[in-house]
This record gives sequence, structure tokens and C-alpha cells, in this order.
Amino acid sequence: MKQISIIFSKHSGFNIFSALIMAATKASFSHAAVKITDEETGKVEYWQASNLSVNIVSEEMFLSEETIVFQKNVTLSNEDFIKGKSFLEQSLGKPYSMPMIFGFALTLLASMVGIKINNPAKADGSQWVCSTLVAAFVNFADNQNLVLNDMTPAALYAAVQTLPDTWQ
Repeated sequence: MKQISIIFSKHSGFNIFSALIMAATKASFSHAAVKITDEETGKVEYWQASNLSVNIVSEEMFLSEETIVFQKNVTLSNEDFIKGKSFLEQSLGKPYSMPMIFGFALTLLASMVGIKINNPAKADGSQWVCSTLVAAFVNFADNQNLVLNDMTPAALYAAVQTLPDTWQ
């Protein structure tokens, strides 16, 4: 059994992008990541889509830029952990999805005038934003069917609340 954490955070200082996400989604966080402790080194890593690509950063680096607002600790079977981590490894270096961000902005603007639309940009696995990357990790590791296209950090938070603490 392996333990991981699904992290929800906000930028430590003022960041316009973070502030806009929190204002638009009415959430106290703007970012999501997967926290894993590397078995060989014992170092904590944060797997995320940020700074224009999917990347891994050390705990020290992550916490120098982000303030954790909520953390869901999950225990995974070894098999599920390998499936999820393999997905993350295959995603490393993939670009940050600007079309998804513009699509989120469009859906939020439309909702402000009472129109509900789905994000026109599709999460096809070639590019990621933080919340779609983490949701896809959940899908791979826990055989869930979270819909990725409209997966904002706030929507991911709501989905994560329904997940069990142990995935087998």
C-alpha cells in the first residue's frame, strides 16, 4: 500500500492568475497537484501542471510558491499506485493547456450572464491544466470516470470529497 495526497493550494503571494481563478470559481484555492514521497530518496514531490508544462517539484520549491489549503490523503494499492504514477511519468513535459484555460474563462463568463456552456476545449491528453492532470491521475489510479473537460480546481475538489480514503 502507498500513500499519496491530492493537494489544493493557492499562490503564496499575489498572483493575478491565481486570484482570477479563485474569484471566478468562488474557491479558496486555485491549484491542484499530486503529492508523492519518492521511495528511493524519501523526498516529497509535487506532480503538477504549471509554468507551461507538466512537471515535478520538490516540497521546498512547492511550498515556497504555494500555500496548501486542503489535502486529501489517500492510500492506494501497489497496483493502483503504479498505474497512477506511470500516467504522471508519461505526462511529464506535456504542455500546459492554454486552450483549456481560455475555455474555462469562456464558460465562467457565460455563467455570469446565466448561460451554461461546456468548455469548448477538450482534454485529450496532449496538454494539461492542473485540475485535469490530477483528475486524470484519479481516473487511472482509482478507475474513476471523472469528466475532464470542465474540471476546474473547484470541480475537482467536489469530486475528491466523494472518493474513499483507500483505493483498491
